[in-house]
Amino acid sequence: MTRTGPRIEMRLLLLGDTGLEPGFSAWESSLRRAGVPFDAVAARGEHGPVYVQSRAGNLRYHGLILTDPGLCRAVLDSRQHAILLAAERELGLRLLETYAYPSPRCGLQTPAWAGDLAGVTATLTDSGRNLFPYLRGSVPITAGSWGYLSTPALDGSFEALLLGPDDSSLLGIHTDRHGCERMIQTFDCNRDQLHGRLLRHGQLAWLTRGAYLGHQRNYLSVHIDDVLLPNRGWDRSGDPAGASAGSEPATLRMSSADAARTARWSRRRKIRLDLVFNGAGSEEFARVSDIGQDPLLEALLACRETFGWINHTYRHLNLDEAPRAAIEAEIECNLAWAARNGIELEPDVLVTGEHTGLANLTASPPRRENPHLAVALRAKRIRFVGCDASRPYPRAGAGLGSRPLMPGTPFMIGGVLAVPRHPTVLAYDAATRDQLLDRLRVAGATLVGSWPDVATAEATRIVAGVLGNDPLPHYFHQSNLIARTDDRQAGGTSLLCSLLDQTLDLYESLISASMPVVQPSMSEVGRHLLRVQRWRRVCASGKVHGYLDNSTVSIINMTGRRVEVPLTGVVAGEDYAGNRSGWLTVSPGTTLFERLPPDVRPRS
Repeated sequence: MTRTGPRIEMRLLLLGDTGLEPGFSAWESSLRRAGVPFDAVAARGEHGPVYVQSRAGNLRYHGLILTDPGLCRAVLDSRQHAILLAAERELGLRLLETYAYPSPRCGLQTPAWAGDLAGVTATLTDSGRNLFPYLRGSVPITAGSWGYLSTPALDGSFEALLLGPDDSSLLGIHTDRHGCERMIQTFDCNRDQLHGRLLRHGQLAWLTRGAYLGHQRNYLSVHIDDVLLPNRGWDRSGDPAGASAGSEPATLRMSSADAARTARWSRRRKIRLDLVFNGAGSEEFARVSDIGQDPLLEALLACRETFGWINHTYRHLNLDEAPRAAIEAEIECNLAWAARNGIELEPDVLVTGEHTGLANLTASPPRRENPHLAVALRAKRIRFVGCDASRPYPRAGAGLGSRPLMPGTPFMIGGVLAVPRHPTVLAYDAATRDQLLDRLRVAGATLVGSWPDVATAEATRIVAGVLGNDPLPHYFHQSNLIARTDDRQAGGTSLLCSLLDQTLDLYESLISASMPVVQPSMSEVGRHLLRVQRWRRVCASGKVHGYLDNSTVSIINMTGRRVEVPLTGVVAGEDYAGNRSGWLTVSPGTTLFERLPPDVRPRS
């Protein structure tokens, strides 16, 4: 903060009315994912007294996030509210209002318009560019975000950061006569909308003056399943067996030209694709082909360093009822096949065929986990196994009828971590745009328009996920990498490369080079998820605390062992998005880190 005074704890206070407001849940999700310690209080929910100051006289929060400006008086008693006001005036404590009605109270004039901001592209002011150095300047507003259009009052107390139509201010900083600063946002957004995710990183940095416990990155890992196998093709007549006269080919398998084209694309776009492969698919093709070999394998091996490689089992065997020996053989045979062909991969990572062997609560009837799976994984020294992020899974030791885990939640299978992977709109049986669109319509997908409509929606969804500090991989299938030369609309580009081109173009149009995408391997994702879990347990124990003063961050570790702490805004760590951050190891006792002065933080 700005002046010497009491110790200030590195913790945020999130205040909502009911706790159901979009802004409340959005910030709750964002702070939790970043690992930022915070207290979330709903004024109309059940909660005990809220104290801004500890018994030792320390300030318990270094920033407040409010969904309504009246919540401070509603939640805090008169003494604590007075302490809060003093902290704003004397220590520079900052507040963020996530959905404020424009008025002279916050340095704005009465709004000239209110409604859905769909179609509005907001632009950063020069001051906004300084506070959001990772943004290129434009912030498109997603449909369904309601807001007010207002302009600053004439008293000069409001500094606009983000402008809407007619130079209206959608986001800015109000400084009152005491020098207290509040960031005022005049529109609402939920946890998934793109514009909210574009702004929350910079809002958090402003709120905490750049130093906080937490870590954020923009992740994009891409898995390609069933590589070397054929996938059954979608029949445009609606027959999934693909047997109707005049239908698309019954099977879809990449060619050597597809492999070479994909490798060139990967190098050009600087995006690694992780090939989730089945060795038996190549051996079977060579066995039945007239040439006795597999040109696809030869093409992939010629550019093997371009890709990552992940064990998908040897034959893609359904493991739901497989005995332990069969599961172990599927793992081991594929590892041996990879070794014979000079393919380097992470031996402790596995994705089972169609995620079989795991419980499946979406099946009819729901299916339990194969009891042999955990034993086989442990025997083969697997540490991380893939699961479907769109499915719920049962809690450890719970029955199929009990309350499941939320989709996308990592869980343990014995001592093995199940790493959720996001499915995408590109189906396993689609290689062309017409196939995909027809499949979506037959499946009952609503509002299926043209390929540009589908690709735009999916690219926007993926970019929003990338901006959400979500390390979970996205998975596709090898059929999505087939480029049909007779598909003139596609221009010789595969569905997947076309979609990723649009995804990356959108990302790069919004985000500067200071905030690149990070592509962890599957084992790196798994280790990160375990690290986050450990940090959450440490935070819940109350045995690790961070404190701020003018020039240092003090981390007090009372666990009796070394702890990895996510820390942003100190000299240690890596440059990212106009700041420095990293997971730093602290020993028991007190560790001091030098804060990064705001005037030397890297800019884009």
